[in-house]
Amino acid sequence: MRFGPKAAWLLCFAWCAWLTALAVYLEPLLGGWTPDLALVLIASLILRSGRAASLGLVYCLVCTRLAFSLDPPAALAAGGWMLFLLVRSVAHLFDADQMLARAGAAFGAALLMGVWLFLAAAVRGAGAGSPAGMTSLLGILSGAAATGVCALILGPLFAALPGLAPLRRQA
Repeated sequence: MRFGPKAAWLLCFAWCAWLTALAVYLEPLLGGWTPDLALVLIASLILRSGRAASLGLVYCLVCTRLAFSLDPPAALAAGGWMLFLLVRSVAHLFDADQMLARAGAAFGAALLMGVWLFLAAAVRGAGAGSPAGMTSLLGILSGAAATGVCALILGPLFAALPGLAPLRRQA
């Protein structure tokens, strides 16, 4: 069955929503070691897509993140833009099929997004210098490490999910 570009975007939103919901479901079991599965999907697709599709993929991630989190929309949009710049830089420097490049891009993107949202929460009123803040930073680091390992193992599988072929084409 062949899907057109519009159906691929709808399926991308659906895959992101399902993977985000799965990560939310796994969080009580895995704690701080919960990988950001939707970020693994988006990073894997950005590494294999052109610049125009990459911006749409980041928009897809930010929209599904808005549906499942209480983070401020402006902070998510800015974090998504930084994620786009980081992963596109990795895609420009390395081959998309290199395992370590994929894992490094996902680790860096998860760490960047986590620290950015932590700083946004700190500016809004939660104390960043408190012991709870240090625990949160360790949780961000462990979640980023889990995301990198997940991208290393499951990245090619996520990039080959059904219906996403039009988004994987190089532009």
